[in-house]
Amino acid sequence: MDSPLDGEWSSADAPVKGYRRLRLSPRVLAALVLAVLLVLAGCSLPGGDTASDDDLTASVDWVAGDSEVLGNHHSPGVGRLPGVNGSEGVVVAHPLGGRGDEAGCRLLALNGSGGERWTAPIPPEHCTIHAVADPVVADFLGGPGPEVIASTTAAETVAYDARSGERRFAVSLTDYGYVTPVVADLTGDGAPELVTVDARGELLVVRPDGVVWRRSLDAYTFADPVVADFDADGAPELVLGTGDGHVVAFTGDGVRDWNTTVDGAIVWATTADVDADAAVEFLVTTADGETVAFDGRDGTVEWRYGVPGDLAAVGPALDGDDDGTVEVYVTGEDARVRALAGDTGAVEWTSDSLSEAPLRSVPPATAGDVDGDGRPEVVAVTGDGVVAVLAGDGAVRATFDRGGDRSLYTPAVTADVDADGRDEVLVPYGDGRLHAVSFD
Repeated sequence: MDSPLDGEWSSADAPVKGYRRLRLSPRVLAALVLAVLLVLAGCSLPGGDTASDDDLTASVDWVAGDSEVLGNHHSPGVGRLPGVNGSEGVVVAHPLGGRGDEAGCRLLALNGSGGERWTAPIPPEHCTIHAVADPVVADFLGGPGPEVIASTTAAETVAYDARSGERRFAVSLTDYGYVTPVVADLTGDGAPELVTVDARGELLVVRPDGVVWRRSLDAYTFADPVVADFDADGAPELVLGTGDGHVVAFTGDGVRDWNTTVDGAIVWATTADVDADAAVEFLVTTADGETVAFDGRDGTVEWRYGVPGDLAAVGPALDGDDDGTVEVYVTGEDARVRALAGDTGAVEWTSDSLSEAPLRSVPPATAGDVDGDGRPEVVAVTGDGVVAVLAGDGAVRATFDRGGDRSLYTPAVTADVDADGRDEVLVPYGDGRLHAVSFD
């Protein structure tokens, strides 16, 4: 898999599914509140040293952003400006929540060196921990460069000019937005649409000149929607999972293609062809820690796997060990990563524990080429702040722990932000400080 920043940026670029994935369950949200209360009470979060045969060394390149609250849990978006080389051409969009009815909530845009480009503040009356959801950097409006697009607690999804921060487009929602918007040509007309979902489950597909179609899901949506040709019919579909356990597929014109259910809220998801057939699978993790693989053709369950403990998160799906088959990487509250065979869900390996268990929150792993050898490594983060780089066989190649308050509730993001041929790991800690970490 390529990094989102490899090569030239174009309007066809989209977030790499499997490099970073989705959000928080009711159980994780409750854990977040508990963890914040413990910190405020002077208690420490779990953590500790991690033993490994490190052959990479971690270093912090830069730190940006901060917040007055400790529960920030939205990941940054990353993209590139066309025609601008090096770190100056990189756009890192970092969402920051804050205290209610106060200043401090904002979308902070940085370059690849951590320097501030612009800030889009959220008015105090809309300032909360969810003030800005996960952004995407993509060309929706067809201008000379991409936009930074994010949903906010002002009940709208907004597109900002990635260079200047100028507000260029907004669509109203029925409530605040929580998930990452998607920019893709869903209708097949040759131009991208914007897909966005708000907290009430109102799904909108819009063009710059208005709404194409909308549907009411009648359930909170934690997991990002995905656009892909799931059934291999030559046309894209939109698939998403809901907080009441439904997985729903829509055709490009808004017709419900299939609908299936699982027990429990769907919290995290990723997408890949995991079994080498023509269809693309949609993989989810529920609030009860079960990972389920759905056939993209009709929603049939292909396999299920339960990680020990209630908390789990499905991360990237890729051929991490270069054996010609896809593995699905799942993290658990026991602070371990498991590689599952993509076609059966059988466990191929389980990593050593990366931190103290059980964890109070479990973000999914991601993937990136952190050593510049052309092959992705698995990058896992634990809820108590450990960042680990794993080889394709599960061996821990390096760890990073910033110390102090190090709570983490959301995935890291990998991208080559300094143009050195290696992906950096962008780690969004709960206190709002975004760390850019290199592994050499």
